[in-house]
Amino acid sequence: MQYTTIDYKKRVFRAMNFISRNIERDLSLEEIAESAAFSMFHFHRIFKAVVGETVAGFTRRLRLELAANRLISKQLDDITTIAMDCGFSSSQNFAKAFRQHFGTTPSEYRKSKIGNINSKKENAFSLQAMYNSNTVFMNYLKKERKNIINAEVREMPEYNVAFIRKIGPYVKETCQPAFRELMKWAGPRNYVWPEKILAIYWDNPDVTPAEKCRFDACIIVPDGTVSEGQVYIQSISGGPYAVCHFEIKPDYIQQAWEDAYVWLCDTGYECNDKPCYELYHNNAAEHPEGKWIFDICIPLKL
Repeated sequence: MQYTTIDYKKRVFRAMNFISRNIERDLSLEEIAESAAFSMFHFHRIFKAVVGETVAGFTRRLRLELAANRLISKQLDDITTIAMDCGFSSSQNFAKAFRQHFGTTPSEYRKSKIGNINSKKENAFSLQAMYNSNTVFMNYLKKERKNIINAEVREMPEYNVAFIRKIGPYVKETCQPAFRELMKWAGPRNYVWPEKILAIYWDNPDVTPAEKCRFDACIIVPDGTVSEGQVYIQSISGGPYAVCHFEIKPDYIQQAWEDAYVWLCDTGYECNDKPCYELYHNNAAEHPEGKWIFDICIPLKL
């Protein structure tokens, strides 16, 4: 039986998603290969040919990046706890691997990143002590953070999506081609922009090298839809999300993400390790002011 490059990519993407969703477990090569319906004997070579990293290297990098994110977001957790929760056998092994990857120790990394956050967001992060009422705080955000229209915690459904994946920096040169290719597939099937359009961001660009960030341009499709060509199928987990609504011009999208996380931090919710996504409600090309209307959806722990 012959497989095309597209077939291999589809199955390797499935393995990548499986690793991401089980990153805290000690996964065997057999489990990962089975998730993508590959023979274990050849799987590691196929994975490296498609991804550019070995299975072990990709898994180790994701664990280190997960730990780096937790060093920042869980400031009260000690480093040993974070190391063990991210799948490392000891704090010593974690410290050695972390220094090799990031060029600094975990504690130095935490201090530098938290220092940068506090210097950039000093006023925003001090607001929690000033505003105990979420209503008052939201009024502040509407006044001072003009990009954010509304923010709330909402139970989001599970979505079945068709997607095209690009690996690279989160910029229009990466994202726009993905959406163009997706809409070429969606148009003949009567999926019309902006209905049911999402963008998934798997990685934190402040931690993951830009050239390794994963971006999925997605459209919600009925259960049973099959992949075709470079369009693959996956599901996005439902559950509680921080949903921040924006109506902005393209130049302010990065600021919108910063505003969403300021709201998240100041209201005390804790995000989990699932990927964030944008849920679109319009096509900016058809808006009289060229604005995007969309939600930033950040998954939360219960």
